[in-house]
Amino acid sequence: MFSLLVELEANPAFFGELESVLRTLVKVSEQEAGTVYYAVHRPQDQANIFLLYERYKDRTAWDTHLQSEPMQIALKQFEKMLAKSPKITFCDTVATTRFS
Repeated sequence: MFSLLVELEANPAFFGELESVLRTLVKVSEQEAGTVYYAVHRPQDQANIFLLYERYKDRTAWDTHLQSEPMQIALKQFEKMLAKSPKITFCDTVATTRFS
């Protein structure tokens, strides 16, 4: 498995648009063969932050996700929608329950 956490800080002027793009990416990822889990969260005390938890079959599946047309479009949109560069943390799984 290949997992990562992504923190995105929204540019306030594009908050709603960013949330919409992220919801679309969740729907798109459901159709990707190598995506195990893709979730978008927002901390209750930081409304301008989005946290993404992504889990893939392997690194190749993540690379495929990044190269997909919807993701390439989103990455270009992120340039104006984000207040700063995304923070990406690659993770090794220590223990987990099974996702359904």
